[in-house]
Amino acid sequence: MDVKTRNLIIVGIVICVVIACLSPFLASGDPDGLEKSAEDSKVPESLEGSTFSFQSPMPDYTIGDTSIGEIAALIIGVIVTLLLAYGVAFVLRKN
Repeated sequence: MDVKTRNLIIVGIVICVVIACLSPFLASGDPDGLEKSAEDSKVPESLEGSTFSFQSPMPDYTIGDTSIGEIAALIIGVIVTLLLAYGVAFVLRKN
């Protein structure tokens, strides 16, 4: 990998982490479309997620109840997504 490509990847990762750090403070407190639809149709909270056999590791995009937990969940999500994308690109690349 040449220096120009490496620097571009580093800048991209830094931008992703900065956006992840700012997101909890910029995001709307209003429910998203799926939550709003569930509220409008009066789906009981006890039924939400009942079709799945596992719980989300980071429900509502947070770890705990603080802004630091939200930032940590977002950064972990960014890192996992980038690693998955890198893994797929590595497997599919031309030799």
